[in-house]
Amino acid sequence: MIRLSKFVSYAVIAPLVLGGVMAFLPSAGSTEELKIAHFMSPKHPMDRFLMRPWAKEIAKITNNDLTARIYPGGELGKGPRAQFKRAVDGIADITFGLQGYTSKQFPRTTLIELPAVAPNAVEATKRLWDIYDRYLAVEYKRVKTLAIWNAESPILMTKNKPIRKISDIKGLKIRTPSKAQADLIKALGATPVAMPVTRMYNALNTGVVDALMVPASVIRSFKIGEVAKYYTTGLPFGQSPFFLLMNRPKWESLSASQKAAVNKTTGRGLSLKGAKFYEKAGAKGLKSVSKGGKHEVISLSSDEVKKGTALLIKARKKIVADLEKKGIPAKVNKDDLCQAVAKVAACALLARHWPAQGSRHEASLALAGFLMRAGWHEAEAEDCIS
Repeated sequence: MIRLSKFVSYAVIAPLVLGGVMAFLPSAGSTEELKIAHFMSPKHPMDRFLMRPWAKEIAKITNNDLTARIYPGGELGKGPRAQFKRAVDGIADITFGLQGYTSKQFPRTTLIELPAVAPNAVEATKRLWDIYDRYLAVEYKRVKTLAIWNAESPILMTKNKPIRKISDIKGLKIRTPSKAQADLIKALGATPVAMPVTRMYNALNTGVVDALMVPASVIRSFKIGEVAKYYTTGLPFGQSPFFLLMNRPKWESLSASQKAAVNKTTGRGLSLKGAKFYEKAGAKGLKSVSKGGKHEVISLSSDEVKKGTALLIKARKKIVADLEKKGIPAKVNKDDLCQAVAKVAACALLARHWPAQGSRHEASLALAGFLMRAGWHEAEAEDCIS
């Protein structure tokens, strides 16, 4: 016979234990499937190497409590320019797009497109995240930012007329992705034609435009190699930014554990993956048209690069001045500059006194912990140590 005291103990303890176990199990009612919308082919590198792996990762770490389904090719709405609005309105839970297609919404972010701001996609992406909280977050208040990153630097692609000198650009109709880059094309003497990437193939093939201002990754992903013959490199154009954004109400509806999983797998780290994939895709694109004799990759001479750079920098100064007049901070803040210089100096000093092989692993772990406690992001600490 069970004593009353033991019965009472079991009656009290059992629900507590059961409740503790249930707290670690996903609730059937909280399971969510996120809809991810983009306008490219499912074979595009950002679908294959960024979105799909992220969808698998989020499902794995939440034990399928949170999953994601990708809708490519404009299945949830045609037109790349409306991708930001689709995220805001909840047409899709998550959208992929370019800030440049709605430049008025992102005047601060698109400053990264200005010439000679960053040497490549990875460095441009780091610079976006270095200033995100202080300067860029205001442009993303209506959504949850999962990732923002840059493609590789654009080049000029033509079908009929090779561009070997800056003077060859004058009078051409050139496709541009954003207002900032349209201003740069004007500075080189050409006429900018605003156009999303999905319309470039036919536009160049039919003569609607004479040239394309676009990264080399499109040579394969959008089959531009079939219609463009000449590819001119060398000018220090800035890199176009991209986004992966979540509808704000959808974000707020997620459980605490689901939000933690999203935060863990997005942000600066996911953004840098996107930038690295674009750099690789761009290199492969140029390599594909460097052989066979059907195409020509043209590297501008140093004199022509100087001429073009001078025109681009002059245009950059005007763009910055115009933004400052509108109250948009476009110049380097003194405190930010000092902080950036201090980080570079710290890395240089550490490199000079870095231990010999055999004790570097322990030193790396200790340094990483110290830097992150000092406020550095994990990716920043990794960059410094590597």
